[in-house]
Amino acid sequence: MERKNNIRLMTKILTVGLVIAILSILFHPDVGQLSMTYNGEPIADPLVRFAAMPTFLLMMGLTAFLTLMLFFGIGIFFFMGCLLLALMASVVIAPYFWPMLVIIMLIIALMSFSHKQL
Repeated sequence: MERKNNIRLMTKILTVGLVIAILSILFHPDVGQLSMTYNGEPIADPLVRFAAMPTFLLMMGLTAFLTLMLFFGIGIFFFMGCLLLALMASVVIAPYFWPMLVIIMLIIALMSFSHKQL
């Protein structure tokens, strides 16, 4: 069986990724800054900055673990659970980061149309 390359789909995915990257850089207020805030105030205490690193590493490890489970074939149940978790996270961050959510929803709407429907 010959493998069919879908160049149009690959181009669409790369274009959407580029659009997301450009829009997130243009519209994010803290571009080029690496700072932590608590109640809107910047944190200068190095001990607090040091404490944030294990949290970051834990989240990256959890993400890697979930990705490996997905690649090992956990299935659609796992995918739907992750989708529900992402939706709950979107509801939590929506008041703080709504422009990015609007961009993501618009891109999902654009990606839902196939080239056969247009």
